[in-house]
Amino acid sequence: MYISPKKHLLSNVILLVTLIRFISFAMSGAVRVMIRSGGMAPDMADEMVWRIQSGIAILSVLISACVFLIALHKINRYIAVIPEEERAELAVLQEETFGKNVSNLNAEIIRKLLETWFVIFVGVQLMYEVFSQVYRLFALKLYDAIAASGGLMTDAYTTLYNLSHSFKYQGLLIALLLGVIMTAIFLDDKTLKLVAILAASIYLLSSTGLEMATFSVMGRDVGIVWSSVIFHMIDTIGMICLALYLRVRYRGV
Repeated sequence: MYISPKKHLLSNVILLVTLIRFISFAMSGAVRVMIRSGGMAPDMADEMVWRIQSGIAILSVLISACVFLIALHKINRYIAVIPEEERAELAVLQEETFGKNVSNLNAEIIRKLLETWFVIFVGVQLMYEVFSQVYRLFALKLYDAIAASGGLMTDAYTTLYNLSHSFKYQGLLIALLLGVIMTAIFLDDKTLKLVAILAASIYLLSSTGLEMATFSVMGRDVGIVWSSVIFHMIDTIGMICLALYLRVRYRGV
């Protein structure tokens, strides 16, 4: 069976969850700037930043889970209206009656895609937050080891940090791109497949072919890890564009 082509559950959920995660990212950045500029001891400031950012991240995941659960409840309610044995016949009748005006995907496939993106935005996101803290500890231990050498290995630290930083994001990035590919397969959309391949290629290039850039801001040296920049662009701008693309291009998705 098909739901109304005017209902855009999947694209709306992807857009809303992406905005929630973007707000979370912006709040974490603001917290970092405010606390570190407050005159607190660096070690205490870093610890407080870490605790607050962890709380924001967990809250973001919980809110995202609620968004998905509400959407899944809605789609299940729509499907449950029609007895299971009559859904296939109703889908055929809808196709014959409405023709090209029927939704691009039936309700069961939309539910499966919602479940797929739920696993990505909630399950994989939780794993990402855990491994981010593991990577944070690794970077701190590495920095302490470099500091103990009297700064003789500063260049080595910069290189190792840049090369290893991509591992922090690769799990979530792979999950996001697989979600795009799965959606493209159900929709038979070659454009989405090509975009996913292009995004993966750019990330690989940024991880292996670009060195960390450094510049000075208000007397402080700031480093840019390009793999981090590319990931966050895909994670925010890319997902927003995906949601808008699905909403505009496809009926009822």
